[in-house]
Amino acid sequence: MKIVFMGTPYFTIPVLDKISSNGHDIVAVYTQPDRTSGRGRKVTMSAVKEYAISKNLRVLQPQNFRKDLSQIHILDSFKADIAVVAAYGILLPSEILDLLPHGCINLHPSLLPKYRGASPVSTAILESEKVTGTTIMQLDSGIDSGPILAQQETPIGEEELCNELTEKLFYLGADLIVETISKLAKGIIVPRQQDHENATYTKKLVRQDGLVDWKDGADVILRKIRAHHPWPGSYTYFNGKNLKIIEARISENYKLGPGCVSVHDNAVYIGTSDDSLIVSQLQSEGAKITSATDFARGHRDFENSILG
Repeated sequence: MKIVFMGTPYFTIPVLDKISSNGHDIVAVYTQPDRTSGRGRKVTMSAVKEYAISKNLRVLQPQNFRKDLSQIHILDSFKADIAVVAAYGILLPSEILDLLPHGCINLHPSLLPKYRGASPVSTAILESEKVTGTTIMQLDSGIDSGPILAQQETPIGEEELCNELTEKLFYLGADLIVETISKLAKGIIVPRQQDHENATYTKKLVRQDGLVDWKDGADVILRKIRAHHPWPGSYTYFNGKNLKIIEARISENYKLGPGCVSVHDNAVYIGTSDDSLIVSQLQSEGAKITSATDFARGHRDFENSILG
């Protein structure tokens, strides 16, 4: 098939690579425009753009399809059979969805209709799910509401971080996408309508979501640390400055008040509403990640402080 790929972050590269290595013709790669970041306002390109350039693939970076109708004519000129969308991050108007013979198919990292929307992986961790999965669906004008073409489950590890689970789901989805494209070409897939009445939705994460409430239980806080890694991160305040909690585990044998810090047996403990957390890695504002014990040694007032 002649395929247009639409994706932006690094974890979608295995999808593009798998499609290409299976003999399909990638006629164009769409990705978000370059961004400026850092103090020097350095221009950075997306991971997908870097990969596409390395493979001599055509790259396009429209700001918006709705405001630039010429982009529809450009896409049409490629005479593609299908578009594969994976965390592209730009809404596609109906003119795009209906343009290609096989339309646009999307890789969504949840078992739809559960966890539609922007943060399905984080939400699955926050909700203590034991199993999640990848869905290949036909895009329609709704929010992840199109017919299901394929699904595959995978377990969630007890200590698995959001970025690790995301990578796993997109690796899983890469094989599922190739299989789905093959079946679509042969006309042997029967799309399955979603059960819209049982659909659940997730929100776009913002920085404030990462603020730790030490009055929560240790298990809740630990799930937030996993679910919010790397964005927005899990953070608290020490001496008025941002302090990120990078890595921790639960201690059932050492009790402290919520947010209270204790250094004991060469370990840093922080209290919650029930059990304590043994924190192994921290990152202070503007600094590199360090061990919690090294941080405590460098900040004598950290022990016996109350965070938050």
